[in-house]
Amino acid sequence: MAASTAPAVTLAMLADRFDLVTRGDPQTQISGVCALDPGLPGCIAFAENASQLNAIRHTQATAVVCPAPVADEVNISALVVKQPRLAFARIAALFDRPKPDAGIDERAVVAASATVDPQASIASNAVIGENAVVAAGAVIGANTVLGDRVHVGVDTRIASNCSIGDDVSIGARVSIEANAVIGGRGFGLVHNGSGWEPIPQMGRVRIADDVEIGAGTTIDRGALDDTVIARGVKIDNQVHIAHNCVIGEHTVIAGCTGIAGSCTIGSNCMIGGGVGIGDHVTIADGVIITAASQVPKNIDRGGVYSSTFRAMPATGWRKRLALFRQLDKIERRLRRVERAGPSSENNE
Repeated sequence: MAASTAPAVTLAMLADRFDLVTRGDPQTQISGVCALDPGLPGCIAFAENASQLNAIRHTQATAVVCPAPVADEVNISALVVKQPRLAFARIAALFDRPKPDAGIDERAVVAASATVDPQASIASNAVIGENAVVAAGAVIGANTVLGDRVHVGVDTRIASNCSIGDDVSIGARVSIEANAVIGGRGFGLVHNGSGWEPIPQMGRVRIADDVEIGAGTTIDRGALDDTVIARGVKIDNQVHIAHNCVIGEHTVIAGCTGIAGSCTIGSNCMIGGGVGIGDHVTIADGVIITAASQVPKNIDRGGVYSSTFRAMPATGWRKRLALFRQLDKIERRLRRVERAGPSSENNE
């Protein structure tokens, strides 16, 4: 069950709030959410289709969110909806971890020129830089550092041990998990004939509303232009986004993906885990890139793209690798056959 201090609610209250239909007793009390198997008394679970009927019949959960065909077959209270996973996510948010009390911990360090709304929460050992702004309902975790002139929007939550560089702008209802680094120096270098000299990174990072950024993720500030994360983007743990990148609205990026500098990713894209995207690549709206793919060039239209082989037994892989190494030889032989014509092919 999700840890919660929220008061119990009834199925009728949930139905009214989320436009659902009740089956069974509408006054059934719900105090949290749980997995369907094994379930927990007093909690609500969810099921998406009839393949889960057996689990529903044996669950200890008090109620279930499910589509109508499933609700017709079960004997526990239910909330009926076409998209049970979405409805369950919204219900679960009611029981999510509560916000800490508003106020500034006495061990936090807040610059005299900073503006912290009275309804914001600043945890111990957090540092708020000069001329920074922290809006109402924002939460700044322990040991997190906000640089000078950082702006944090309404109801944004930044977890512990994060580093937010100077001039970073963060919108409303943003979630940034622990150990993220936003606004670090971009990897810009120029060769001087004998070594490398750094190029000053003078841009910013701008994060729009309703963005989620996972633990350990790094987003570099731009060299001259800003690095931009648009509204509704969801970024998993340990993702790296280099300087000057622009990530379009409602794109999702799974863990351990690396996006090189000056890339433009369209809206509503889905990028799988461990993907590598080369520098200055542009990706169209609605592109899906499967896990571990390499993207060195532009993708100009929506669709599903892959560039990796599935795992196979090692002996089979070694045979295919040996064949791959002979491709040049095979190609030369094929060209000789084609130039010689059918008679030569028959003589082979």
